[in-house]
Amino acid sequence: MNTNLLPREKYLEKFNEIQKHTIPITRELGKKIKAGMTEKQISDEYTRMLANVGLVDHWYPILINAGENSGKAVSRRIHLPDKYIIKENDILILDCTPINRTVWGNWAETFVVGDEPFYQTLSSDCLSVVKKTAEFARTSAETVGEVLDYCLRLATDLGMKSLDSRNDVGHSIFQVPEGQTVDKTPLSDRLFLNDDYRNAKLEGIISIEPHFGRINPRDGILYGSKHQEVIIYN
Repeated sequence: MNTNLLPREKYLEKFNEIQKHTIPITRELGKKIKAGMTEKQISDEYTRMLANVGLVDHWYPILINAGENSGKAVSRRIHLPDKYIIKENDILILDCTPINRTVWGNWAETFVVGDEPFYQTLSSDCLSVVKKTAEFARTSAETVGEVLDYCLRLATDLGMKSLDSRNDVGHSIFQVPEGQTVDKTPLSDRLFLNDDYRNAKLEGIISIEPHFGRINPRDGILYGSKHQEVIIYN
């Protein structure tokens, strides 16, 4: 039994506090990104900004997926921040999970550098799907399968496809024992919004966080976008 885990009320209070820092920091950083910066430089600045508000530890490594990397599955096992240099017109995904003892937060968002219409449309279409799916999950859906089908149908109608390796469109957020990072967390403790959990009830904290992509007809390259909404069920 994990005696260091917080009761629900205290857990939600601490989770919301982490989110109140994480979301504005992510957006502040997104506005700072300019052509010529590398993914690694952006990751270092992300780390510094979170540390400035006391969020020095991470449940999952910070992910920065820019340009062609945005079209790769978002995973520390496939892509971590590297020497990719941001272009004058570019797209990038910022994704972090800062943790404070047993409680981890999570935020992912897509930012566009410059005014390339393809990137702007891809990001706005993904955001639209996330917002509509989150509203459906809050008001109508009861199971993972309902949310999954709804989300993927909206994306398909807009000519986007899932880039997630398991076809996830989100996951649960939950407490872990102190020091337990993602690589030490059993998959059996987690819930993913995919076919394997189709009949699972929506409860606790659920992140609607699909990773969708579309091929740019100008260069034939697959680019991706990721936006997020978090739902707390009673």
